Amino acid sequence: MMTIPAYVPPSEWVTDRSTFVSDSIRNGGDGIVVARCADGIAMLARQCGANLSKSMRSVSEIHDRLAFAAVGLFHEAEELRVAGIRFADLRTYAYGRLDVTGRSLASMYARIIGKTFARIDVKPYQVQVTVAELGLVPSEDRFYTIDFDGSVRAGTGPILTGATDENSLDLPNNAPISEIVRAAGHVLDVEPANLEVGLLDRHASTRRHFRRLDAATVLEADGDGS
Repeated sequence: MMTIPAYVPPSEWVTDRSTFVSDSIRNGGDGIVVARCADGIAMLARQCGANLSKSMRSVSEIHDRLAFAAVGLFHEAEELRVAGIRFADLRTYAYGRLDVTGRSLASMYARIIGKTFARIDVKPYQVQVTVAELGLVPSEDRFYTIDFDGSVRAGTGPILTGATDENSLDLPNNAPISEIVRAAGHVLDVEPANLEVGLLDRHASTRRHFRRLDAATVLEADGDGS
């Protein structure tokens, strides 16, 4: 005899799934700051204890002018990161390098994450993704945040996601990266020198603009090793 599952109003299970994922991200310990700076776009991460290995990154390159940051379950973030690289490679092959944009990458992530969230029989992604796009000129810089339900927020202001009591980050767009590192350390409640730091370098001499920086070295170069 077939059992008929109990009816659950859509609003109720959507709320339950939202609470489940947001609590998971908040309790996970990860935090991300993405902000424009004098040298391009800085992406900084505080990692929870499970992610302290240098092989487990929260901030990564996707394509020439695109970078990826995520908070939440590492293996799910890694799955999405790899999917983004494959998407960029295929789009480059089919069209061209400049056709790989932050908007197209964010839309791809939104489809994957949103479809999974909408399926009641599948666990939703326990991640929040940020895509940073370095424009050909500073006015074209864009940030895209993809939430666990597939919704997308786009803008140019600083992004703050993950486990933090703060909800905003007030920084000028042309601040030196050392100032961004110190501010991120404050809002993420971690020693600035211990942050993971990535930079989409506006002054790069090659088509690949992403590079990793050592936070302590950035602070020392500015005359502040704290």
